[in-house]
Amino acid sequence: MPCCKFQAAPTDQAFNIQKNTVAEYLESAFVTEIKQEFKQGNWPTGCERCRIEEEHAIKSKRNLDFDRWHEHYDKVDIEQASILTASVAFGNTCNSKCITCGPRSSSRWQKEYNDIYKIDVAHVKFYKKGFVEDFVSQAPGLVHIDIPGGEPFLSGVQEQQSMLQHYIATAQAANITLHYTTNASIWPDDSWWDLWSHFAEVDLQLSIDGVGKRYEYIRYPLQWSMLETNVNKYLTKQSVQFRLSISHTVSAYNIYYLDEFFTWCCTVGLPVPWLGLAHHPAHMRPSVWPESVRNHIVEHLMSSSYQEVHEWARMLQKQNSSDQFTKFKTYLAQHDQYRGLSFAETFKELAEFLNDK
Repeated sequence: MPCCKFQAAPTDQAFNIQKNTVAEYLESAFVTEIKQEFKQGNWPTGCERCRIEEEHAIKSKRNLDFDRWHEHYDKVDIEQASILTASVAFGNTCNSKCITCGPRSSSRWQKEYNDIYKIDVAHVKFYKKGFVEDFVSQAPGLVHIDIPGGEPFLSGVQEQQSMLQHYIATAQAANITLHYTTNASIWPDDSWWDLWSHFAEVDLQLSIDGVGKRYEYIRYPLQWSMLETNVNKYLTKQSVQFRLSISHTVSAYNIYYLDEFFTWCCTVGLPVPWLGLAHHPAHMRPSVWPESVRNHIVEHLMSSSYQEVHEWARMLQKQNSSDQFTKFKTYLAQHDQYRGLSFAETFKELAEFLNDK
């Protein structure tokens, strides 16, 4: 896909690294049509997540990427196919099944997803043989790689390290930045740090969606004590070359608790978190709550001392997904029963509103 935020339509041509080469994708009618839409000043339908965020004065991935690499993007010929930045997930192996995630990004979700939604999604362990060679051939001028998951320190480790070794051997690593999205439950061993030392910068983004018991509920079955231990270890690794960032997926579960999360980050010495909108499934969007509840949440968020929290309060005022509220409650109850959890005990400030209409 064009990027990790792109929302493919059912009618869009599907590409999969198991059966398509990178060149076949780059030269496809699908990519050509998206380029044409941008050249004409139009938003491709699949780019609505960035459009919605920008309309509400929230910096989107599009904004953030252009701010960081505008010199590279300004020089590029949109008709050329060479890759400058890429997101490469080396499989969906994961040790967590976050409530706002699914089997596409987490192997641990597969059985529960099939049992509740009656949809079977395969577990992708690693890319086909030859992928690394194919990818690097299409990215001679690469400046940045995002590596999400699954959990990146469990998925396709051999293939990942092979790619990094290629860029080290070709002396390109010194001009390439890396960005990992990790749930911070797996501490990278020395082999990772040795490889990373050759790259221009490594941004280790810790993906954390709550504090304490709310973290354990959303990031089931991970433990808060484990996260705190690893966060403290990551903090000691910060340097000019290694930096930490935080991502926080804002959903119907945690929208009320944004101030709490910002305060925790500030208290332990973590940077200001980047907030991403839970867009799909629609019944987990933060705007799924009925209007009266959204107004209550907005009032609570506006009492925060963090301006970033106020921006999300204003966004919540303008969004309405309450037609999905019944579905949210239905699946919430099913997942609670399946996992042996209790939304009512963990999110007491919101649980009292579950019967609102």
